Amino acid sequence: MQMPLPKPPAALFDSVRYDSDGMSLAAFVTPDPNDGDKHPAIVWITGGESNTLADFWRKGSRQNDQTASPYRDAGVIMMFPTLRGGNDNAGNIEVNYGEVDDVIAAAEYLATLPYVDSSRIYLGGHSTGGTLALLVSEVASSTHPELFKEVISFGATQETMFLQEVDFTGDEQREMDLRAPANWTNDIRMPTWIIEGKRDGNYRDLKPMCDKNKSPMLHCAFIARHEHFSVLYPLNRHLAQQIMADEPLSIDSMKSWAIKK
Repeated sequence: MQMPLPKPPAALFDSVRYDSDGMSLAAFVTPDPNDGDKHPAIVWITGGESNTLADFWRKGSRQNDQTASPYRDAGVIMMFPTLRGGNDNAGNIEVNYGEVDDVIAAAEYLATLPYVDSSRIYLGGHSTGGTLALLVSEVASSTHPELFKEVISFGATQETMFLQEVDFTGDEQREMDLRAPANWTNDIRMPTWIIEGKRDGNYRDLKPMCDKNKSPMLHCAFIARHEHFSVLYPLNRHLAQQIMADEPLSIDSMKSWAIKK
């Protein structure tokens, strides 16, 4: 059953539609600051069932803030897209297949906004959203190499995790392989970051993929004393500051990354 679209405060997000594969899909974007400037922006893919959005703007604690709020707090324009089959959208959930096209289409829409610097669009996601962000990096590196300045993937997995049933029409193993980021890391040609806490989470799943990686554009940062959720706030705040300063993203994995009050 599809969920109705959420209704964030108008001061935080505008409700918009973007087109992907002939479908009109919903998204939410930071309003125009009306300052005459062009701003950096990030497309953010949420975890869980990433096609659907709920109360994505409600900040969590600094130990578990899945809203990526440090970006909007720093002044980065944010876009939260719903994807095919989610909320009131047409189409069916394909679990990280057609959704790759949707994320690319969302970023192309974002690039048209007059207050967005189209040369400074980033992509980020967490958990299942991080896995999708990795797949988008692997595809867009060839099809849209200038679309994203850098990609940020928190807590992804080597393979897509299926949170709902999908009826494959073809070879099931082939369908699984296509959705597995570990199979395509050598295709990454845009700066891409895999980030995860070393305590629990998906660290043990990701480390073998990072150890085997041969792409110079893929960087892995595993953060001590953090887990799947606590790593989000301090690292997103750090990355948001670098984005606003128009600096290349960098992470010192040896730093303590304590959560500051």
